[in-house]
Amino acid sequence: MIKLKTKIPGLRSTRILAGLKKKNGGWGEPHPLVLSGKGKGAYCEDIDGNVFLDFACQIASNPLGYNHPELLKVVSDYNKRFPLKYAGQDFTIEEHLDMIESILGISPGMNQVFLSNSGAEAVENAIKIAMHDRNKKKFTVSFQGAFHGRTLGALSLHHSKPVHREGYILEPNKELPFSDLAGDELQETIKQHGADAVAFVILEHLQGEGGYRIPSDKMVKGVYSICKKNGIPYIADEVQAGIGRTGKWWSFEHYGIKPDIFSSAKALQVGATVARKGFFPDEPGSISSTWGGGHALDLAVGMKTIELIKKHKLLESNRKNGDYIKKRLNELRLEGVRGRGLAIAFDLENGKRDKFVLECARHGLLVLGCGINSVRVIPPYVIKKDEIDEGIDVIGKVVKILR
Repeated sequence: MIKLKTKIPGLRSTRILAGLKKKNGGWGEPHPLVLSGKGKGAYCEDIDGNVFLDFACQIASNPLGYNHPELLKVVSDYNKRFPLKYAGQDFTIEEHLDMIESILGISPGMNQVFLSNSGAEAVENAIKIAMHDRNKKKFTVSFQGAFHGRTLGALSLHHSKPVHREGYILEPNKELPFSDLAGDELQETIKQHGADAVAFVILEHLQGEGGYRIPSDKMVKGVYSICKKNGIPYIADEVQAGIGRTGKWWSFEHYGIKPDIFSSAKALQVGATVARKGFFPDEPGSISSTWGGGHALDLAVGMKTIELIKKHKLLESNRKNGDYIKKRLNELRLEGVRGRGLAIAFDLENGKRDKFVLECARHGLLVLGCGINSVRVIPPYVIKKDEIDEGIDVIGKVVKILR
């Protein structure tokens, strides 16, 4: 359970955070704690000895919580060998094939995977293979509120926070509304410019940074059918929502569709671009990566994560626990409660979101913002009902404080 020994942040955390603020060139506004690596399940401990309940899950990158015994065994086994990191496109290890086969085992209709280091790289390579043979392409198509990563190609698709892309030279892109009007606008774009001008369409089937918004069946199926009819590559971005967070392996499965290409990372521990063989260029070196998912431990932990999700039936558990969390949040009369599985959000009044996130941390609960006024609730898949109740009680308390 939550145990706070000091004010938040504690003295040791305060010292390290102050140093990072001065010396870290990418400084933002992190949570007011420095993690120690200690913790168990849904709880983590900072270097001052405070125990927090984690409803932020390292931005959906820590699906099985802290110090899972079967993952610790994997870590122990791999710490007996060196090197752990390999230049994976030039020097392969058995785990490269094992990981690819693990991904394909939960991705019906796909037969090739390119491994990389991060979600942004996975998206970049999805962009590359979609564009590669479209010689008349003029622009890409993405959606209002989209976030696909911080590299320049991914930022060209971005329509979330302006600060992410200001000052950069970006690729031409057209923005579709995140609504049932998207299909009509895509059809009009094709009418004006021709289908060959569209390099690809990319969509998050549960938006992450953009506010945990869920597209309607009409929107998705309308856009998808237009892409299929016109031979336009359809990319699904599964970096945050994939690997079971929404109660299915991939969030696009909720719509009964099969994208041409999709990206994965975060919970997978490595980046992956997944597609059918025809989309990957035949010429060696057309796409590459020095490391190429080359960290053996990351590969092993990612594969074990998939195995444990299957073994413990965590897709079903995520759906059940997600429904319970939404029920509890609705009992607090919070605005805009929404989500699938353990990807849930709600809205706060203008100007209160950042204060809410900070106040939750001061009360021992870690949550994340998204969109403009929204809060993410994304606990690990191993969360228990009494732990959900403990977290919701903190949310209710903080809501009252800020009213």
